Amino acid sequence: MKVGITLPAQYPFASTEQMLPLYEQMGADSYWAPDHLLGVFHPGLWSEIPLSALASDPDAFYDPFVYGVKIGAMTDKPYGISVTDSTRRRAIDLARTALSLNDLIPGGFILGIGSGEAESLTPFGYPFERPVALLEECLIELRSLLDHGVMPDGPGRIGLPLEAPGRGKPAVWVAGHGPRMLGLTGRYADGWIPAWWMSPAEYGQKLQVIREHAEAAGRPTPEAAMLPFCLFAHSAERAAEMFEAEPLGKLFGLFAMGSMWEANGLVHPLGNDSKGFIDVIIHDLDADDLRDLAPTIPFEMVQQVLFVGNATEIGSQLEGYAQAGLEHAVLANLTGVVGGMEEIMARGAEFPELMSVLREL
Repeated sequence: MKVGITLPAQYPFASTEQMLPLYEQMGADSYWAPDHLLGVFHPGLWSEIPLSALASDPDAFYDPFVYGVKIGAMTDKPYGISVTDSTRRRAIDLARTALSLNDLIPGGFILGIGSGEAESLTPFGYPFERPVALLEECLIELRSLLDHGVMPDGPGRIGLPLEAPGRGKPAVWVAGHGPRMLGLTGRYADGWIPAWWMSPAEYGQKLQVIREHAEAAGRPTPEAAMLPFCLFAHSAERAAEMFEAEPLGKLFGLFAMGSMWEANGLVHPLGNDSKGFIDVIIHDLDADDLRDLAPTIPFEMVQQVLFVGNATEIGSQLEGYAQAGLEHAVLANLTGVVGGMEEIMARGAEFPELMSVLREL
């Protein structure tokens, strides 16, 4: 299995400068950055979360496309976005950016794209009524531009070379989960990069749907990836104790789908029809209400969003996905959400150990 790493991609850049050489020593296969405008932490609670020792503002995200040029000067590994959306950028903008970065970054560029999340759209005036329809329109145009250099209809064209020497075209990876999105992934994508938690069995079932759509479209099966959010601890049992001691970390449970809350006999604050990551804007919620809510969220809800434990435990959790077809794990390390810098330092060996475990799967 290939192992990619999600970089900090936040101000200050010193965090990236410190971590990237370590990741290079670990032998990462790819590097990634999110395209977020708002983060997953409420700014009114950030100072109470131990991870805040690393950054003063939880929403200080760099533009990932600009950030990628800087990363490309520091490594020869592929760099990807995980993921942007088709509401804020039209296909021609994405195509020009992808071709530019694929030419400028020695390892090549991967354009991760999805239908978007409310947090990066509605607070800034973007529509969020028909995101999948917009994505489909975008992918049709994007595929035509990247494959042929022209829009599907009309005179629009792009003059940049469609392939970079030694690395070919920029790849398009889609973050698809529902039936329609899986169909789009099979018909238009070079890779699949889901981010929501799902069971290994569900992962395998969805990958089969993608395969069938790709075959029907006469395209190769997209590379099967996943974006696991990991929190390393001495053990999952010890992590549960830490979350109880520092309950604000349990607010990650808000990003689990309402159906998961219902299955645990709970009611999501947005209702049990909530789509979790898709529609939760934590900034819209009252900080004092969240402070009161956090202790009532069971640790099991955190485990519906994060992979928690030591390298062996997380590796065991991911083994089922490898058996279901996972080829490229893009790890996002959230260690320190509980425990802060002390826990980050104590768990420094877990990340490379997990990478070694995954490469054997």
